[in-house]
Amino acid sequence: VRQEDDRRDGEDLGPEHFGWFAAPKFHQHPGKPLRIAALAPCCGVRDIAIRALTSEGIEWNEVFVGGGHAAVMAAVSAGLAVAAFSCRLAPADTIEVGRRLGLPELPSSRITLHSTLTDRRSRDALRTLVAAYREHRAPKNAGAE
Repeated sequence: VRQEDDRRDGEDLGPEHFGWFAAPKFHQHPGKPLRIAALAPCCGVRDIAIRALTSEGIEWNEVFVGGGHAAVMAAVSAGLAVAAFSCRLAPADTIEVGRRLGLPELPSSRITLHSTLTDRRSRDALRTLVAAYREHRAPKNAGAE
């Protein structure tokens, strides 16, 4: 869960960074509203992206609304639009285009694990999951000298 409210409990797993992604050949027509793809209006990342565009006075047009992350990824990969994605979840065949298109920087968030599980076996499994997640996210050269 991304930590975007005042809830302070849970296991902090680290930062989540966001960017504007598009297919390498995506072309934004000068003077036209930015074509964006997003999840349904209840999506927190969509809300952050729309607020950022609106606060900068950037006109936008939602040309694709997907029912799931995979659908939005496919629309962006096909060159239909730009989307705000977590940098770790952006489609591999896309590039970050925020600076190139003059788009506002998106704020980072925190990933927090919340659980109501209390039995020892479940807590042990969660500790293993957290350790694996942190190991996967660790810089490749951490500890190397």
